[in-house]
Amino acid sequence: MFINIHTHKQIYDAKVELVNQHPESTEKSNLYSYGLHPWHLRKEDVMWQLEQLARLSGEKNCLAIGECGLDKTCPVDFNLQTEVFERHILLANTIRKPLIIHCVKAFNELINCLNMNDNAVPVIIHGFNNNENIAKTLSDHGYYFSFGKALLSYDSNASKVIRKTGRKYLFLETDDSDLSIKYVYKKAAELLGIEEGILQEQIKSNFELLFNRTL
Repeated sequence: MFINIHTHKQIYDAKVELVNQHPESTEKSNLYSYGLHPWHLRKEDVMWQLEQLARLSGEKNCLAIGECGLDKTCPVDFNLQTEVFERHILLANTIRKPLIIHCVKAFNELINCLNMNDNAVPVIIHGFNNNENIAKTLSDHGYYFSFGKALLSYDSNASKVIRKTGRKYLFLETDDSDLSIKYVYKKAAELLGIEEGILQEQIKSNFELLFNRTL
């Protein structure tokens, strides 16, 4: 069984494909998450979009809030990013759904936002490809890691860190790539030195625990 915890399009090569959707999207996938990506925030639109997010996020097939988060490499005002991210945290905690996080060069601020807003829902850091020190800090807070195409690069941070994050906190994804999730599983199993079937069972167990949903 394959689970793709974060993708931008449904391609039907996994039993579970959690498709990232914007609140203004007119299409619905089988399972999805709703969120406002920090790259695309516009001050004049944000309040209405947050209202849409709050209205739609209670749908049964919306399993998570996100992707959302903080990114210091994009031109969007960081104060606006922070304000919108805090609204996502509050919403996720109100409806008790996990957060799928996008974070670039802002992990200290991310952790502070989550702590200051009394976050009590699971956090998945998607597309993780950072160094071991950052991974250790995030692990200490009990956050989950989702790894994607970076695993296929031999010298990537992701390919080094995956061995140390712990299988109970592990998910895999394709994000916005055209890569099949099956290749990501194959590479992850190779890096972990385990059979692919064992990895599939572990991620299935992680999913069922995190989302309180039997597959």
